Amino acid sequence: MTPVTDTLARLAGTVRDDVGALAAHVLTEIDAGLPDLGRDPRSRELLVGTIEGSLEGALAVIADGGDPDDAPVPPAATEFARRLAQQGVPVTVVLRAYRLGQAAFQRVLISRIEDAGLGAGEIAAAVGELSTVAFGYVDRISEAMVAVHQAERDGWVRRRDAARLAMVDAVLAGRGGTAAEVERVLGHPVTGEHLAAVFWSDAADPGRALERAVAVVGETLGGGRAPLVVAPDGATLWAWYPGPVGPADPVPDPGEVFVALGTPEHGLDGFRRSHRRARQAQAVAAAADPADRRPVTPAAALGPLVLLGGDVELLASWVREVLRDLAIDDEAHERLRATVDAYLRSGGSLAGAAAELHLHRNSVQYRLRRAEEVRGRPLAEGRTDVEVALLACRFLGRVVLREG
Repeated sequence: MTPVTDTLARLAGTVRDDVGALAAHVLTEIDAGLPDLGRDPRSRELLVGTIEGSLEGALAVIADGGDPDDAPVPPAATEFARRLAQQGVPVTVVLRAYRLGQAAFQRVLISRIEDAGLGAGEIAAAVGELSTVAFGYVDRISEAMVAVHQAERDGWVRRRDAARLAMVDAVLAGRGGTAAEVERVLGHPVTGEHLAAVFWSDAADPGRALERAVAVVGETLGGGRAPLVVAPDGATLWAWYPGPVGPADPVPDPGEVFVALGTPEHGLDGFRRSHRRARQAQAVAAAADPADRRPVTPAAALGPLVLLGGDVELLASWVREVLRDLAIDDEAHERLRATVDAYLRSGGSLAGAAAELHLHRNSVQYRLRRAEEVRGRPLAEGRTDVEVALLACRFLGRVVLREG
């Protein structure tokens, strides 16, 4: 041994004789920095065991001159990491607890070094070696705890998600038990108002993009509480946002993810109904030509299309029959359709359509006459059919149009 190592070994030996007092001191420091850590009795027991085992391990490395990389992980530390993972405590909290313990441990050892009657150079060297050994030991144990925490967290999340998906499937099928039983499994309120959404993507690895889209929609809806989210497959997420919700602003484009929104509903029946409407909106959106597909499709905006969107070929045939040549897929006829659509949605107001389209009233009037000529009949004839057909054009695009 070098003189410094010998000094550290001797001091570590004296501290080992009173490791209980040191453990109590370290626990006090961790409690001060992380007051919410280990509040339940079992977690508290494991925290104490982790501190004692870690101190004994670190002191053994110093006293016996061992390699920190070979130090065994205290069994209590492994179990503590698992328990924190199960409780949803982030791994960063585990690391901070170890850093707080390391700081308290080093302060005590440095105080012993300063009281050992060494010269200034020897004190500096001893403190430097102590820091090296302490950091090495904490890195070794921290890496092991992070690995245990991550493995347990991943497994726990998979088990939780599987249980949630099974319960969601049961509820959607009309089973699942009482509202209280459903809420206990889902960890999510089902008795109040909620709005369902379906997220899907064609990207190769859409996981993070889907999660970001769920967050973006939640921020826009402004419900204030986290949604229930389950993954029926690797490219789809189903979500339920607790209410009251209702976007004051349009949901922003979520990028490479498509979104279908249900309608706000109440209770278990509403949980099913809102999801069913979101799935109907998804069917309409998915039926559109990819170039015309809207990033966000609210069921409330689809009207009767939620009933017609299942058979796109039949719907396209009906649209072409109603609109005739107004269903031609080119820029000129698109302008005419947009004008008629704005005019009908404004309640037959020339001024309203002109304001929406940023046109003069005379231009709107001219386009309406031209649309009637192209259609071959007045717009008032079968007006409801015309509105529904134009709604189909707006959401489905060229799949319901025809070539000129």
